[in-house]
Amino acid sequence: MDSDLFVKNYLHPSIDGLDRQFTLPLPDDEGLEKTGEFIVQSHCPSTYSTNVITRYERPGDGIRLVEVYKSSQNMDSGKFVRLVGTMALVKKGYPFLFLDAAVTNINMQNGEAADLSTRIAIHMPQATDNGRVELMKSLSRQADEAALPWGMMKVDALPPFWGPLWHVRMEGVALEAIEQLRLFAWNAYHDFCAAAPPAESFDYLPVQVQMILQNSKAEQGQFLRMGLHVPVEVQAAFFSILCTGV
Repeated sequence: MDSDLFVKNYLHPSIDGLDRQFTLPLPDDEGLEKTGEFIVQSHCPSTYSTNVITRYERPGDGIRLVEVYKSSQNMDSGKFVRLVGTMALVKKGYPFLFLDAAVTNINMQNGEAADLSTRIAIHMPQATDNGRVELMKSLSRQADEAALPWGMMKVDALPPFWGPLWHVRMEGVALEAIEQLRLFAWNAYHDFCAAAPPAESFDYLPVQVQMILQNSKAEQGQFLRMGLHVPVEVQAAFFSILCTGV
């Protein structure tokens, strides 16, 4: 064994292949400081799933933001699901807020190829009913002012503490709408945290267990039905970065 060759060539950092022309401004460009970067990638037959994840925190009030740019694509069929600026927001003592922003060319009902569409969903598990209502009202008001079509839905597969999903669905690649909703979610969460003191010992474990152990398995099945092979391990790693470290 050539020791010098081993030292120089054993393992080099992966290249961040994300085309930065498709990234979006942070909701608070001035106040947020970068605290970590992660790249998670899998390659299973015909499917690459690449996650580029960055973690930020605002020192002034301790709000943490994790954002995700991700592409899960079948390189043979061309079908994909891409997360563009998906976010998790959390301040210690308060529940998580998640914003999922997906652009896809797949019909989510039957798994067949389809025209491009954009779906943004915002949800705040573990919030009180009153707190969640006020946050959803804030999102709805801001969306109405921006003339964005919104709705709400309940996902029966999720536990009761998850609450409903507030969502916007649009045709095509609606990056401007995602940018707007990221700002709306940031504003609404900031107001939510300002309205009440933090819980002294907030238990984040129910959300963490649900996302890392349960949602990762469920989403693997959803991906398979769409012709994409994204393993449980990669989904679990992605969710772990989103919802731990509080």
